Amino acid sequence: MNDETLHAAFESWETLSSTQEEVLAYEARLKHVLDQEAAIREAELRLQEAEREARLKGRQEGRQEGKQEGRQEGLQSTAERMLKEGFDIETVVRLSGLSREQVYELQQKMG
Repeated sequence: MNDETLHAAFESWETLSSTQEEVLAYEARLKHVLDQEAAIREAELRLQEAEREARLKGRQEGRQEGKQEGRQEGLQSTAERMLKEGFDIETVVRLSGLSREQVYELQQKMG
């Protein structure tokens, strides 16, 4: 046997020879450290999940906003064509679904 093996054996013997209070203190400290590591890991996982959900929600909201903007632009484009064709404002409001103010603004922009 070499000296390192003998040294390791003596260290193991000292550990096994510890008093019950020392063993309990060691185990309590070990449990505390492991609990802290588990709490940190859980917090990291929750943060990752929250970030993933936020990205997903942001994409969904962005798509919804894009659809709404597209609809609005389509209505405005239709209303502009109707005004160019000589439709009166009340007819444009009724058929396009735009507000009277929106139709007036379009008419002002057109000149």
